[in-house]
Amino acid sequence: MLLMPCQGLHETTGKIKLLLTGRVDETRLISSYFLNEPMVAPLFVPSRSVPGGDPQIEKFVRIYFPRTYEGVRIQDFIFFEGTIINMFSPLQQRWMHDAVLEGTGGLNSRSLLSTAYCVDWGASATQKAFPNDAEAVLKLGLAWSAYPRDALVILEEGAELPPVLTMFKGKDVQWHLTNYRCGLLIPREGAIVWSWIRGPFADRATQRPGCTPHAISWQYGEGITWTTHDSLVDWWQDESANPYGLDMIMNMILYSAGRNLPEDVEMLREIRSRIMELRSGQLLVLAVVEFGESFGANMNQVLGELGKIIEKRGKADELYLEQEYLQASASYLDAIADLERLTQDAIEVKDRAMLLVYLYQWFTVSGTSMLAGYLLWSLMVRRRLYRQVDTTRLSGR
Repeated sequence: MLLMPCQGLHETTGKIKLLLTGRVDETRLISSYFLNEPMVAPLFVPSRSVPGGDPQIEKFVRIYFPRTYEGVRIQDFIFFEGTIINMFSPLQQRWMHDAVLEGTGGLNSRSLLSTAYCVDWGASATQKAFPNDAEAVLKLGLAWSAYPRDALVILEEGAELPPVLTMFKGKDVQWHLTNYRCGLLIPREGAIVWSWIRGPFADRATQRPGCTPHAISWQYGEGITWTTHDSLVDWWQDESANPYGLDMIMNMILYSAGRNLPEDVEMLREIRSRIMELRSGQLLVLAVVEFGESFGANMNQVLGELGKIIEKRGKADELYLEQEYLQASASYLDAIADLERLTQDAIEVKDRAMLLVYLYQWFTVSGTSMLAGYLLWSLMVRRRLYRQVDTTRLSGR
């Protein structure tokens, strides 16, 4: 029987609180994705591939990681994307482990996170809360497969499994994978396999001929955690190969958080594109306002209207959080239409201010030029300020 998540201390409404560690800096697609997803409240703790190396990572952990266990426990989901786990103190690692016991979900990528730091992950208290048997993988001598050929992702379609991944079957996804890195998964007892990989580690196949697990989950205490055999910066975020990769990850989060899965993923993607359009439109209006004010334009009315649009977007976000996607879609469309009109109004106000500035400058330059020309003509052509000088002679003595 597939166990449903028991949330305990975690809410099943409102924003999902995410704690993201590892490769989560602003240049990553996963960062921009969660920054623009109204359903989540992300807390980023960059702890891999950070300019400045380990000292900078330690600084980020010190600044951004919650200071108390309560701060970790209230997180609904924790990401480990290539995380250097020893950048976190043993106490912080224990906090993350215990938070899963009390209902926090989680996901770690690429089996043991990294070829360079996998031993630290295997020794961490945190990894015990995840479905991959890290100790068993390490005993095999760091079983990694770099750039396998003819790899194929196969979705598990058991009748008892919710459509976390199967809803993407038949979508424009590249299920044949080439030139990517992955790590062997060995599911712990009680883990569930959601997808398989055929090709890499075929000699270690035990449950399905030629296949080893690709994505797995299990319930640990009251929390549900996941492990993928590849890094989230690869197939999952490659929009050309898998435009639905981040939607798949979002489904894992929704399932672990005890939320309903979307019935129409295409509508959800359309709504998210509208959310991005709204955010870009707001930034454009603010840029026009700032530019217009630099020319002396009074943009208070524009800012007031923008505030009303932001309120309308907030109501649409509430519908989205309640998973009322049809109503949310209509509200976002209304807000976009209002924002387009406001953008034109803001441009017109800015243009009028610029026209006045240009007129003042034209009159100033033209007046100065005319005065200079008149003086030049009077002095050099008409010579009105000159008078005839009498001729003088030298007198002898």
